[in-house]
Amino acid sequence: MRRSKLYLSGIRLMSQSAVCFSLMVLCVKWAAREVPAMEIVFFRSFFGMLLILPFLLRSRASFWGTERVKLVARGVSGCLALLLHFYTITKMELGMAVMLNYTAPIFAVVLSIFFLHERPSAVLFCLILTSFTGVVLLTSHYSLSLNPAVWLALLSSVFAAIAYVSIRTIKHRESPLTIMFYFTSISTLGSLFFLREWKWPGPAAWLPLAGVVIFSFYGQLWMTTALRRAPAYLVTPFSYLHPVLSFGYGWILWGEAVTGKTILGILLIIASGSLISYLETRRRKPQGPLPASLSNEACL
Repeated sequence: MRRSKLYLSGIRLMSQSAVCFSLMVLCVKWAAREVPAMEIVFFRSFFGMLLILPFLLRSRASFWGTERVKLVARGVSGCLALLLHFYTITKMELGMAVMLNYTAPIFAVVLSIFFLHERPSAVLFCLILTSFTGVVLLTSHYSLSLNPAVWLALLSSVFAAIAYVSIRTIKHRESPLTIMFYFTSISTLGSLFFLREWKWPGPAAWLPLAGVVIFSFYGQLWMTTALRRAPAYLVTPFSYLHPVLSFGYGWILWGEAVTGKTILGILLIIASGSLISYLETRRRKPQGPLPASLSNEACL
């Protein structure tokens, strides 16, 4: 396939992935009316793990990998990110919870300074400040001291960034399927650990729960394929269709307000996140099947 067609295919697949992830969080919001957030994480992780198994067996990738400590660290941080992300979806506006989670690339750059001893350029520092300005605008109508959901949403993005940095330290020696297997397995156990009581889903809850599993699986699959067919800096901006659609769902279905400050904050976060992806990808050539830049849902 010609490079131009591959690139267009990557953009199409990343757009499809963003739509799937937006439908996934919509299903989370729907299912949460009857099912606790931790239980939704359990169903998403357990059935996600079952869906990965045939791919693992077919590709003959290792179940346990070689760098088990780093794989466990990635799984634990990804699990905590997912738990917090699903919890905050149930506690605040849908678009807001998703958009705050998309600040993970910024935290990943900050963490890489301390743990990978990298030296970001002055431009990257400016983009980080721009993104945090967007967060301030996005959350300006909240009383932060009285709304822990905002801080938990940002903490979710921090754990997602830790998951990304831990993947980078593996140096692409592990199969993406092995990484996903660790993540879904640990998330299955972790969700049960944080679950206070089991509430068996009623008939109306099974449909959105199935949507969470199916949409997350295809969102992950199409995102991974997109990052293999085209450079991350080219397709990453299209992943931001996810939070934009989420704001649209919230506005249409729940009457969630979208103010001028909210729109400006969204634009600042999307612009800085896309430029960070561009600069980081151009600075560091990808090695092997894992993308060099962070796509947030790769951690979730």
